[in-house]
Amino acid sequence: MFAAIASGNPLQLSTEVPNSNGLQHTIVLSSTKPKSYSHITLFILPNVTFPDNFIATVYFKLSPNEDFKLFGYLGNEKPSAIFKVKLPNAASLGQPPTGYGDGLGEIDMDDNIGDLGDSSNHNISELIIGISIEPRDQGIMKINEWKAEKQALKSNSSSLVLSRPGLQGNILTVGQLATAYPKLTQELAAKIVQHAYNYLSGFLDAAGNVSIKRFDTWWDKFKTRLANDGTFLDEVTSS
Repeated sequence: MFAAIASGNPLQLSTEVPNSNGLQHTIVLSSTKPKSYSHITLFILPNVTFPDNFIATVYFKLSPNEDFKLFGYLGNEKPSAIFKVKLPNAASLGQPPTGYGDGLGEIDMDDNIGDLGDSSNHNISELIIGISIEPRDQGIMKINEWKAEKQALKSNSSSLVLSRPGLQGNILTVGQLATAYPKLTQELAAKIVQHAYNYLSGFLDAAGNVSIKRFDTWWDKFKTRLANDGTFLDEVTSS
């Protein structure tokens, strides 16, 4: 029902899992050879009629003893997907498997530096693809939950986390920052206000007023500049 091709290797067909009523399949990439990197194309065979109300969720694991990890899905609207695979000596030591995008995954394998005798345990020949055919609503819900978890991890990793000796926990909010660094926060606020004043004072009308649109323009420019290099605030002085 399914097939996979690892770059530079022959096509391999899926095998139905016993006692699964044809709903679960596996592909073991047993004939491939380790490379610095590789791509795997997975697809539904052309002669297979796949029901519209079902999808095939796709999982990978790097050895029989590991748990399967979700990486995407196949269906009538997406009969194929490409997965990028990093092999030994191409991944960072201890880097966990991660998935990217809709049907595009990346699998990082641990590089056992200094233990070459064990490196064969991490070659691509042990990569196993698991495919589960399930009702569309159930499968799409699982995919959406997987995407939400990845997005949450990405958001958490990019969150501002500060700490100060003598304080318990991390600084995650503006209020916590002001409490921990009151003088620095006051200086920061003064710099921002002064920067706005310096810009907006050039657009005063005869009555000494300035259009709110000018303020919006300043704010947009300020945010862009702050994102590019916040050190410009050190140079802000009164005009």
